[in-house]
Amino acid sequence: MHIQADLHCHSIASTHAYSTINELAQSAKEAGIRLFALTDHGPAEPDAPHLWHFHNYKILPREICGVPMLRGVEANIVDEDGNLDLDAKELGHMEWVIASLHKPVVPSMTTEACTRAYQRLAKENEAVDVIGHCTTDFFPFDYVPTLKCFKEYNKLVELNESSILYKPGSRQNAYEIFRLCKELEVPIVVNTDCHYCTLIGQVPVSMQLLESLDFPERLIFNAEAERVKEWVAKKRNILF
Repeated sequence: MHIQADLHCHSIASTHAYSTINELAQSAKEAGIRLFALTDHGPAEPDAPHLWHFHNYKILPREICGVPMLRGVEANIVDEDGNLDLDAKELGHMEWVIASLHKPVVPSMTTEACTRAYQRLAKENEAVDVIGHCTTDFFPFDYVPTLKCFKEYNKLVELNESSILYKPGSRQNAYEIFRLCKELEVPIVVNTDCHYCTLIGQVPVSMQLLESLDFPERLIFNAEAERVKEWVAKKRNILF
C-alpha cells in the first residue's frame, strides 16, 4: 500500500516547520506524490501565520514544480463545543480543512468533552474534511459512536505518521482506532504532517500498522490522487 497524495503539510509559515512551499513541491515530485495540501496552522496556535497568509493564497499557482497543490489549513478545535479558530467565512476560502486538537490551544480534555467536541464538529461544520491526529493520550474519546459520526458526516479520520512516531500513546491508540475504522468501514486518510520537505509522502510506520490490520486500500482516501481531486471538485467546485 502507498499514498499518492499527502494532505497535511506545513511550510515555514508555521514557524516550527523548516521548508518553503517550493521545497515541499519539489520533494513531493521527487517522492512520486501526485497532489499535496498546504495546511499551515490556524491562528490559535502560537506558531501560526498571520491571517493574511491564508487570504493571499489566491496568488499561488495550482501546480508548483508540476505537482497540484490544495490551499488549506489545519484549524484548531478550541472548545468542547467543537468550535474552530477560523469562522465560516474564512473556512469558505479554503480548499482543504483539517480540524485538530493541540495542547497549546486546549491543554487537555476529558473523554466526555472530547467526544462532544468531535461529534458536534462533525455534525455542524461542513467545511471540515479531516479530523487530525486523533490518536494521542491527551485527547481520549469514545471511539465507536464518534467514528460512526465521522462516517455519517463525511469526515476522514487521519492516521498521522508524525503523531504515531512522537506523541504519547499514539501508536497503541491508533491500532484500536483503525481496527474499528476497518470494522465500521470508516474512510481514513494517511498523512505525514511533514514539517520538513524530505518527509513528504513518507509514511512507513503508518503503512506497517495498516498492513498488520489487513486494512482495505479502498478505505484509504488518499491512496489515489484522483479520488482526492474528485472530492474537492464536487465539494468546492475546483477544477484541476
